[in-house]
Amino acid sequence: MKKLFIFAILSSSLLFINCNTKEKQEKTDTLNDPIVTETVVTDTITTSEGAVIEGEIPAQVEKITTIVTTKVPGKTVTQKTTETKVNEDTKVQVETKVVVTEQPKKVVEAETPVKVVVKAPTTPAPTAPVSTNNWVVPAKYLTMKNPISASTDAQIGKSLYSKHCKSCHGSAGLGDGTKADNLEGDLGDFSSKKFQAQTDGAIFYKSYIGRKDMPNYEKKMSEEDMWLTVNFMRTLGK
Repeated sequence: MKKLFIFAILSSSLLFINCNTKEKQEKTDTLNDPIVTETVVTDTITTSEGAVIEGEIPAQVEKITTIVTTKVPGKTVTQKTTETKVNEDTKVQVETKVVVTEQPKKVVEAETPVKVVVKAPTTPAPTAPVSTNNWVVPAKYLTMKNPISASTDAQIGKSLYSKHCKSCHGSAGLGDGTKADNLEGDLGDFSSKKFQAQTDGAIFYKSYIGRKDMPNYEKKMSEEDMWLTVNFMRTLGK
């Protein structure tokens, strides 16, 4: 009869321990801390110590271990709580471990400076027409030099002038030729300082290309003949 009584007490104790463990686990599961990432009941032990003596209740040992891991930026905190209960006496042991995690270092790459090359401005060659004596002469003609020396037989230039120019400009280049009255505009004075101040290229262009009443001679005479004519025009200013 006593054995049955002891067995009944042991069964009730085990049932109480299991309910108590379940209740503690439920309380642990209902923690409302958003940073708790793990709660584990690792060990629940119920032991009986000592011999069973008639009329005595054996010692009941209950051991519960709970691990709570909390992760925050830069570190991880692990708290281990061990609760040991012998009959009505309870002993709680808490161990806390903090692991500091290094934040990854931000690597800043230095930017390669961009080399800016500044070119010195260059003076472009003149391309726009230039006006001389109210007659627009292309820039390339203004710098032309007479390729035929002035010491070349002057009679050739004079004969060319007499054939192509004298009838309008006159024998002395004064603009008083026999056809001058039939032409519009000023025929100019080849003996004037204003006319002689022009470059060889300007005189060549006006005489060879022409404009308005001044005819074009590109198909009537060669460039060499025109340069010889220019040489003769230079003598009219002397």
